[in-house]
Amino acid sequence: MNTTLATASLVFGYVRLEQPDRRRLEQLRRRIAGYCAREGLALELTFADNGVSDVTTTRPGWTALLDALARTGSGSVVVPALGHLSRNPVVRAELRDQLSHAGAMLHIAVATPRGAA
Repeated sequence: MNTTLATASLVFGYVRLEQPDRRRLEQLRRRIAGYCAREGLALELTFADNGVSDVTTTRPGWTALLDALARTGSGSVVVPALGHLSRNPVVRAELRDQLSHAGAMLHIAVATPRGAA
């Protein structure tokens, strides 16, 4: 009997809020979990930086996410929207580059900003 094990890539979530807000943070965690459930992705853990400016590149939650990606070899990262990386295009590009070097694919749970059609 030939048995093949199917292994799913690990998926991590990431949320960054400029103003600390536990309620909003939990809403965004649920949004990521819902996206993963709809897409058939196995969400392992969601990392967060609560109260961190979008121009700051040294972030405790981000660093922990990169460490987890390094330990697992590769995976995917889900963010609620690109602004959770940064609204600043230079910082956002730097963070996306860090994900790429970690071998991770970026998924965006909501690709359009609020109010957009």
